Amino acid sequence: MGEKLQKNISLLSAFSIAAGAMISSGLFVLPGVVYTKTGPAIILVYLLGGILMIPTIFSQSELATAMPKAGGEYNYIMRIIGAPAGMIAGFASWFSVAMKSAFALIGIGTFLTIINPGVPEFQIRLLAAGAAIFFTIVNLFSTKHSSNLQTIMVLTLIGILTIFLISGYPSIKMTHYQNFFTKGPVAFFAAVGMIFISFGGLTNIASMSEEITDSGKNLPRAMFLAFTIMIIFYILVIATVVGVLPHKVLSGSLTPVSTAAQYFAGNIGLILMSITAMLAFVTTANAGIMSASRVGLAMGRDDLVPEFFTKLSDKHKTPYKSILFTGGFITVLILSLHIDSLVKVASAMMLFLYILINASLIVIRNINLRNYRPTFKAPLFPYLQMFAIGIYLILIYQMGHIILLLTIFALLLCLAWYYFYARDKDHSKSALILLVKRIADEKLPKEMYHEDIEAELFELLQHREEIMEDFFDKNVKSGIALDLEKKINKDEFLKLISEKLASQIGQSKERIYEEFIAREKASSTNIAKGIAIPHIIIPGEDRFQLALVRAKQGIAWEEGEEPVKAVFILIGSLDRRDTHLKALMAVSQIVQNDEFFSMWESAQNAEELKSIIMLMPRKRHD
Repeated sequence: MGEKLQKNISLLSAFSIAAGAMISSGLFVLPGVVYTKTGPAIILVYLLGGILMIPTIFSQSELATAMPKAGGEYNYIMRIIGAPAGMIAGFASWFSVAMKSAFALIGIGTFLTIINPGVPEFQIRLLAAGAAIFFTIVNLFSTKHSSNLQTIMVLTLIGILTIFLISGYPSIKMTHYQNFFTKGPVAFFAAVGMIFISFGGLTNIASMSEEITDSGKNLPRAMFLAFTIMIIFYILVIATVVGVLPHKVLSGSLTPVSTAAQYFAGNIGLILMSITAMLAFVTTANAGIMSASRVGLAMGRDDLVPEFFTKLSDKHKTPYKSILFTGGFITVLILSLHIDSLVKVASAMMLFLYILINASLIVIRNINLRNYRPTFKAPLFPYLQMFAIGIYLILIYQMGHIILLLTIFALLLCLAWYYFYARDKDHSKSALILLVKRIADEKLPKEMYHEDIEAELFELLQHREEIMEDFFDKNVKSGIALDLEKKINKDEFLKLISEKLASQIGQSKERIYEEFIAREKASSTNIAKGIAIPHIIIPGEDRFQLALVRAKQGIAWEEGEEPVKAVFILIGSLDRRDTHLKALMAVSQIVQNDEFFSMWESAQNAEELKSIIMLMPRKRHD
């Protein structure tokens, strides 16, 4: 997996990054443009856009909690569908977020024209480029400092927008909502496609899941919290703007929220909302650089782009080269591209990315990968995801033939890069390949095609739960694991396990067997229904051995009792008594978990039994 990033982003910081990516040009600039196309129905445009984001948020949350790794959606698509799709997803995610950040920074100039209408366009772009460089430097030094700054800015924005809503409500005129649908359904759906740039940064918080504390819980919470709060603010703010501004003033305005504030609060309102808008733009740029740079890091780890992008700074553990490239790319976009092209292409690329995310969930749910254990399960599968894919394709088409052609051209460039640079490099087998193999021949051994995927999922699960291996985990990993197919009795089992352990601990199998029998006579080690923990002390020094056994048909341990199906064997010398007792405590915690038996019985083989034990929640010792 390469160098690991530090887990220092809290739930509040994760929420702020996701929310900050939404409070931007989609709220402070686009409404005036979209209003020209739809009239008052702009309120429903944003509402429908938000609703259509829900399937992707569901899919993203499930995949992110199962695979918490830098790169977010790129990683899921790469592992699940394969390297070519991962290449497209990676570049689509990386560059669409960068475009959104560039658009946000250019927006700063739009609001400066209110204060000083004579500002030349070149100076506006230079200022935006300077802001891009500033936030690139902030991200180089520390994700923690960057996310803390993000939190302060987002909370300030939410407070100011709340004041805007309260102050603007008395000035709303209901007549402004008349002739609600004026442009027809084609224009309406084309506008829905355009505004996806407003929501684009929301799901990109998943690209930082490797750095979020307790990501299995905090990542979906941050996404849903940010989405719920910000979609409410979007609709309320836009409804207020429509209700306050006359049609002629709002239509085509590039400063709709600030202009509305001027209408009911004078120049003070205008200046305050202009400053607020600029603050929103820099939060988007900051979040964009953070999340987009992690996609470059992940692609570098998989040899889809040069290893250059995987380097972390020694002191701050940030992907500094990927951050520098992303910041440089944003600066070039600011200085070279027009806003309209930027918005439409970015929205189209985001929609295509969402198609791949939902397709990935559909594939992964049809494959039995044992270590795929999301802490959040997306509902209504597969109908919700399939519906979303169809709608996203329609929205891309509705934005116009030129945008569709540009999107196809960008996808072809991604595939060309893969063909000439990454095709011959070693990539893990994707889950889609596994699915195809199973469909082609169900007799093929399952393990052959997804050992690498399972191993990576196991490592990601450990990282997600912040599991640090202790003595017990190390003994599980190095110890014996057996999977017994036939039903046997206790005596037969103890003879079998004594023979298996003899060479491991340097004692005769007869001596070990005698110790087990003596221990059972003293008191049965069948501690609970279906569970036994035979443990003995042996002569010698510094000896400790742990073994796991699953008996599928059961072991007849005590007459009249339920057969034992899970056995933990502990053998140690007297000087390792402390280790022996800690191991017994660890086993006791594990077997009390409500999910233990269902997971134990569903394991595919002996090695997977070890994975289950190592991933079970318990108190760990140094």
